[in-house]
Amino acid sequence: MPVKYPAIFHAYARVTAIALCFCSLPSAVHAKTVLPLLLAETRTENGEIAPIRPENQKIIAYFERSMDVQFDVRRYPLPRVIENIGKGEGLGFGLSKSSERLKTMRYSEPVFSDFVWVVVRDDATMQYSGIQDLQGKSVGIVRGIRFGDEIDKMRNVIFKVEEDQPQTSSRLKKLLSGRMDVMLVNSRLPNARDLEAELNLYLDEKNLRSDTQMNFGVKVFAKPLLVDPIHFTAGINTRAEVINKINAAIIRGRKSGDLPALWKN
Repeated sequence: MPVKYPAIFHAYARVTAIALCFCSLPSAVHAKTVLPLLLAETRTENGEIAPIRPENQKIIAYFERSMDVQFDVRRYPLPRVIENIGKGEGLGFGLSKSSERLKTMRYSEPVFSDFVWVVVRDDATMQYSGIQDLQGKSVGIVRGIRFGDEIDKMRNVIFKVEEDQPQTSSRLKKLLSGRMDVMLVNSRLPNARDLEAELNLYLDEKNLRSDTQMNFGVKVFAKPLLVDPIHFTAGINTRAEVINKINAAIIRGRKSGDLPALWKN
């Protein structure tokens, strides 16, 4: 008996063949691996979470491209970032090392280094050439920040720690009012004068001075407290292969110059 619907049969065969052909080709678009990335939040004057700093956005974008992944950025207060990384929630970025943190976290190679600057009110008679000059001073530090074991040992021994909110404005107000002697500021800027100008401009733009403080500004000592290497991190028992890929991307970026170029642009 002859086939009644040869046209339909042949059309179906062609569609099936085309579909099989496409299935055998490499996919032109693939779903990228999504990795949670935990960042410490900072707050604006209104208490809202401040945008990620542009220089950090560039770094995040570099690693997404270099590793062919997509980061799911999650912002928390710094102590919670540290706690959640230790529990294995995801990667962290922007943390320095300490022996306490090494108990719960694994670290990548350093991505870059921050300078930790010593800032005082501009009428202060204090001189600074090393940590011994902080003897007896009250020092404002963002709550949860650590600067390595050596300095940690001196907290509330050599100097008194005033832990504060992550807003720079909060510590500046306390510094201007005399509620702390010194504030420490992490910055990518390698020159004290550049940071000093930036902070004094910030005082003006945000109108942070009270009526009795209008003649005051801040000064930044020429020698940083330390140069602080900054890393990606993960829980100590998690994501070892991801940290290895991050290290490979760091090495490639250094060799090509792509990573150092991010600090200049």
